[in-house]
Order: sequence, then structure tokens, then C-alpha cells
Amino acid sequence: MNPSKAALYAVLILSITPLAHGLPDDRKEAINLSSDRAIYENNQGIYIGNVTMSQGSLKIRADKLTIVESDRKVEKVIAEGKPAYFEQQPRINEGVVVASAQRIEYSLQMEEILLQKDASITHQGSKISGDRVVYSGRKQMVIADGGTGKQENRVKMTLQPQAVPDEPQIAPKDIDSIPDTATREDSDLNAAEEIQ
Repeated sequence: MNPSKAALYAVLILSITPLAHGLPDDRKEAINLSSDRAIYENNQGIYIGNVTMSQGSLKIRADKLTIVESDRKVEKVIAEGKPAYFEQQPRINEGVVVASAQRIEYSLQMEEILLQKDASITHQGSKISGDRVVYSGRKQMVIADGGTGKQENRVKMTLQPQAVPDEPQIAPKDIDSIPDTATREDSDLNAAEEIQ
């Protein structure tokens, strides 16, 4: 892999990594759901119509939401909409990650998020969009695909520069504490003339 591609992948991973790892307490919070209709069968909860889901800082809005369970644990959340939205605050004092696509699959066990059709992820001003975007937290890998060769379907990225740590500021000295060299030199010359 050439160095520029390696650097690009590193930036992608750093900008998207928070997406699969929300605030530490998010998984301990209760899941709250609201929809026009709800069906539960075969270890799946299906919620239809103006669906909202929240768990701590995690929020999902969709036309249809499917929650797949195994042994009473959530394995996967599938959100569908025109578009569906996923947002989560990765860390305290950090901006919210916002993702949208017509289909979002969030696999908790695999630590993977799949965005399909008009996919977009934004975090702290950086944005990646394409027809399909996959982020694997376990593999620390992002794959974005533009779909067909049409210009509007290409992968597009906007990457913000990393903040430079503040340089230590040198405090300006009080003007009265700086010796006046012209006055001192003049008085030294006057003293020398008096001696002669």
C-alpha cells in the first residue's frame, strides 16, 4: 500500500472510529422506542411508522426499525428510511457522530455499521459519503463504495485538519518594567562628560 493511501485510511479510521463506540454508559442505559405500530415475533421486534429509538447518547430515527435478539440480547438493529438517521456521542466533550442512509445495519456483536444507499457519516466537520459505507470497529477498517461509475455516486470525503496543540504563550512584559535604554545611555554619556 502506498504511503498516501495508508495516510488516507488512517485518517478515515480516526475520523470514524467513534461511531461503533459510544459513551461508556450507553450500553447500560435502557432502550426507549416509539412507533406507530409494533410487532414482536421470532426474536425480532419490528417497529413501523415514525420510529425513534434511544439508548443513552445513541439515537435512531427511521420509517421502519427491526431489532434482532438472541438469548434476550440485542444482536443487530436495522433502520430503514428515506433516509434513516443514526447519531451517537462517542466521548464526553466530543461532537456527535451523525450517519444517514436508506438502510443502516448496526451489529453490536461484530462492532460493525453498514450504511447502504445514499450513505453519509459526519463527525466534527469531517464527512464521508457514498453508495455504501462499512465501518468495522473490531478490524479498525472503513470501506466506502461509490456504487456505479456515475459522478454523483462516487465516494466523497471532506477531512478537517487535526487541531494543533496550543503553543505556550509568552506573556508580554509590563512596559514600565523594561529599562529605557536611550535614557540610560544618555545618562551614562552625561556622566562620562562630567568626569572629563
